[in-house]
Amino acid sequence: MLIHVDDLIPSMRLEQDIELQAGSFLVTLKELPGGKLTEEMIVKIRRFASQLIPETHKVIVVGDDLVFEHLKTVLENEVQSIVKSIEEGRDFPNFLADSELQDKVAKIIGKLISNPDIIRNMYYLKMQANIGGQQGNYLLDHSIRVTLLSVALGLRMRRSIISLVNVGMAAVMHDLGIIETEVYPTLRKMDDFSTGELEEFIEEHQSRSAEIFANQQLAMLPHTRDEIIHMLEHHHRPDLKDETHETTLLLYLAEMVDEMITAMPHKVRYNLNQVQKQKLGKRFHGRVGMMNLLLGLIKLFRGQGMIWEAVQALAQMFSMQELLVEKYEEKLKKVLDFCAYKCSTPYPSTGGNALPRSIYCKNSTDRDFYCEHSSQVRIDIQTAVGAMKSYLKCTTLTNQLYELNKEGRKGITPMEPTQPQDFDNLLN
Repeated sequence: MLIHVDDLIPSMRLEQDIELQAGSFLVTLKELPGGKLTEEMIVKIRRFASQLIPETHKVIVVGDDLVFEHLKTVLENEVQSIVKSIEEGRDFPNFLADSELQDKVAKIIGKLISNPDIIRNMYYLKMQANIGGQQGNYLLDHSIRVTLLSVALGLRMRRSIISLVNVGMAAVMHDLGIIETEVYPTLRKMDDFSTGELEEFIEEHQSRSAEIFANQQLAMLPHTRDEIIHMLEHHHRPDLKDETHETTLLLYLAEMVDEMITAMPHKVRYNLNQVQKQKLGKRFHGRVGMMNLLLGLIKLFRGQGMIWEAVQALAQMFSMQELLVEKYEEKLKKVLDFCAYKCSTPYPSTGGNALPRSIYCKNSTDRDFYCEHSSQVRIDIQTAVGAMKSYLKCTTLTNQLYELNKEGRKGITPMEPTQPQDFDNLLN
């Protein structure tokens, strides 16, 4: 098994001699009792990492229990790093604020990372991240976030443990095929693709991800294998009316959310097809905030069976269930248009990852400006350059916004517990 030199630990066993590009050997199996690496030898290997063959910075070790247990720890640290960034809510809105949900997501992920086949595939992504530099890091982080989000969404929708594990496994592997495309690792080239070229890329990397999975011959039931292959082959372009493959819809939406709201190596976004983009407008050709994305999904899928059920679950999971009210965007615009001076500004911004909760007056920094609707309550807003600027809240419009959001909460049924109380027993 290929291991990056940074992840070597003492007592790992070499599977073959380590050769250098110059044609000599750095170390042979005969020099190490039982082929086991020592701390001193690991230091030496890392020193010559750039000269190793057949691949730089990697050596082949025996894939035994020691290796998999260590790699499990390495991958758990990667997942925890992503979870921490989600909890902080700066780059990605926190959908794990519910401690019960977070605990159950963690248990599903723990089950996945206990599987040697999943460990092997996740670690392969991690090694590719080292090769692809920042491009590879995006791919690894994206795959982990999509796994967390798809499992969380499945839990919110009370899907079976089997479905949760299957969608998690597919989410881990869904973009492995990108690594085998010509455009990798320079993914920014996709910004110059025509519509046809972009669709070809989507089809190619979906198919290659499915092939990678199918060729591994993992031990599982034929039905499970077919379900995961279906997810991998259709995670960008599913049949939205086909509810027999509900896990594919879960992966599709999780992939959609992460691709649309996070920074990627490319500006173009391709989860929405051309018809959907035309219906939603030009801004959906690129990155958008979570609020705008949810408004777009609501517009596209309202009342359409399971995909609509999933969109509602997403809105609640991201604490934006208020958006589910009919024509929320139009009603918000009407609130803002009430301002005669056209200086009302929602906070947080409608282009961000949170629902606006108040409205402030941009003209309130002018000492000579007066408006009867302004309050004496100030709100500090961070500018584009990082400085803080103080504005007055608009009492009238903030109250109208509150009523609009309150209207959106009416009729929303609180989510039931994510799974039965015997969740742990079902997971085992």
